[in-house]
Amino acid sequence: MSAVDVALLGCVLQTVILCRLYSSQSTVVITGGSLISSLFLLGAWRLYLWPLWFSPLRKLPEPPGGHRLHGHVKLVPNERSGMPLQEWINEVSNSGLIRYRMRFNKEVVFVTSPKGLSEVLVQKSYEFAKPAKLRLGLGRILGVGLIVAEGSEHKRQRKHLMPAFSHRHIKDLYPIFWSKSVALARALNENITQSTSESTKVFDVADWLARATLDILGAAGLGEEFDTLHHPDNEICSAYRNVFEQKPPQGAFAMGLFLVREALTMALNLPRNDSIAVATKTLTGVARRLIADKRANISVAKTEIDGRDIISVALASGSFTDSMLENHLLTFLAAGHETTATSMTWALYALCLYPEIQEKLRMEIRSRIPHFLDESSSAPMTAELLESLPYLHAVCNEVFRIYPPAGLTRRVAVRNTSILGHFIHAGTEIVISPRALNVSRELWGPDADAFDPNRWLKPNQANTGGGLTNFSFMTFLHGPRSCIGQGFARGEFASLLAALVGTFEMTLAEKEEIVIETGLTSRPKGGLRVQFRRV
Repeated sequence: MSAVDVALLGCVLQTVILCRLYSSQSTVVITGGSLISSLFLLGAWRLYLWPLWFSPLRKLPEPPGGHRLHGHVKLVPNERSGMPLQEWINEVSNSGLIRYRMRFNKEVVFVTSPKGLSEVLVQKSYEFAKPAKLRLGLGRILGVGLIVAEGSEHKRQRKHLMPAFSHRHIKDLYPIFWSKSVALARALNENITQSTSESTKVFDVADWLARATLDILGAAGLGEEFDTLHHPDNEICSAYRNVFEQKPPQGAFAMGLFLVREALTMALNLPRNDSIAVATKTLTGVARRLIADKRANISVAKTEIDGRDIISVALASGSFTDSMLENHLLTFLAAGHETTATSMTWALYALCLYPEIQEKLRMEIRSRIPHFLDESSSAPMTAELLESLPYLHAVCNEVFRIYPPAGLTRRVAVRNTSILGHFIHAGTEIVISPRALNVSRELWGPDADAFDPNRWLKPNQANTGGGLTNFSFMTFLHGPRSCIGQGFARGEFASLLAALVGTFEMTLAEKEEIVIETGLTSRPKGGLRVQFRRV
């Protein structure tokens, strides 16, 4: 809050106090008029004068088409998807920062350069926190785990969780990734065989992939067999379906009612009885049962934990209370399965759009690991073998680049600070858009928005794809707030893609333009219908 904000707010409070102290009619009229005037001045200052005439950020470049009073709201109907920031990053001339204005001329700073990203995500990472409303919303689903925690609490949690996500440990999970991926392919094939005389069938892949990733997380993350592929009404599957099928309020009036209801619920400490509350209660119960079972097994066997799953490694560290583990499990289950399922949905969409890429990938898979696709095979997959397929590696990276599951992430300055030498007031909202940065022509060259796995196969580009810096590829972010489960996600993603592409030829069932829908991730609205044909 600026000094002028404080002064104007002081005038409002002073007027209210005068009204309370002096009750004569003339005094009330005068002070009432002063109150209205003060409120008008405060509104004019915040909505018009500050953002357009006095803000230190007013000289930053803005996208064209902004309105004097309601900014760029109409240009950004689906801001969380990263649209149209991916156009702005290439079309608005800037030196690392772009300002745009949302409802009531709220200023938002969009960071576009590697140097600016380094300041926000690495050098000053704890000066920029997730917005309180976002943390409150995520906290209902994820608990106060790694994604929601801030400051010293985040540092402590990440330090203790790192061993469970080490490269050495993730490599040991590849046999589980592969077995569950093959199970998905077999389930789809069985469904085709049982329900039609044809060799093809159309599936809503989003639902199947969400179940497959839940099964992977159950086995590799928790040491638990959910088997949602064969039991789609499993309690945990139903709970997450209730969470992720929630639609945000549409329109200003609906949003206003939602915010008022949320404020009253918190202020009066009222119990929540909506579908998210019911689902969260179910998921918390599952987490508690899993932790209790693990501890009971240790007590009975009187042995150390030797499981490969994430929860076993976390328990073995002795660094977490049961309550902390509950939060981490909720975070891991929700964020882990939804992001990978969304990425896989986009991967199948891309491979349907580019059948020549799909065929090239299939040829590599079927020439290098054919015996692993055989239904009678029981040989365990290894990380070394799967990672030795260069075109699979390239396609995975290009999907992550062009179709990041999270199109935009927000931060708020927790104190007065600066980015690239520009003063940033405490409370200023900062956005980082992987969807935009991953297709920046300044960082990737003139073909930045082309889906081209070959960019990852050129000499010395296997890990960069030709991006200018580490901050060119932002799907998993960077710094202390980068995705701790990146290695896990890459392993299960490669396994799922190899099993499906190696088993089926896939085409889009409908040739309609895809609309992006945002929730916890950015995914195709209404799912994605794909026709599968057994190879």
